[in-house]
Amino acid sequence: MRAAVDASPLIYLTKIGRLDVLDQYEEILVPPEVLSEIDRGLAAGHPEALEVRRLVEKGRLRVRAARKPRAEWNLDPGEAAVLALARRAKVDEVITDDRAAIGVAKYIGLRPVSVPFLLLRERRAGRLSQRDFEAALRRLLGTGYYLSPELHARLIAAGRE
Repeated sequence: MRAAVDASPLIYLTKIGRLDVLDQYEEILVPPEVLSEIDRGLAAGHPEALEVRRLVEKGRLRVRAARKPRAEWNLDPGEAAVLALARRAKVDEVITDDRAAIGVAKYIGLRPVSVPFLLLRERRAGRLSQRDFEAALRRLLGTGYYLSPELHARLIAAGRE
């Protein structure tokens, strides 16, 4: 399976120590605009950007430019570039946590997935125990990631199925 990834999932996965969930993909594409966002984070004192840079250096994240995103999407440059790249490269999924980008992705026929659902997939595949899954969700919430209480409860229950 192939994916295109946005900056925020990379940052959140790094913060919770779960970049390994990206191993479910054979190939992960990232546009230069996303790396620029991450580099700005490093300059602002966010060391998790170094982990993302290491993935690029190891070839785990492949930097690929996309065509110019469509203005009517009305998204930030990083999200727009990820969607444009995903369309051009015909990836299986777009990894993003941005609500507007998720909506546009669905509208243009892409399959978006966010960090909590990557974690749930790992749980369902048996690569995360229920305990580790719940701990990862707690750490995610501790970073400032927003999940409604209802969605959080549904994720926990889905992990037990």
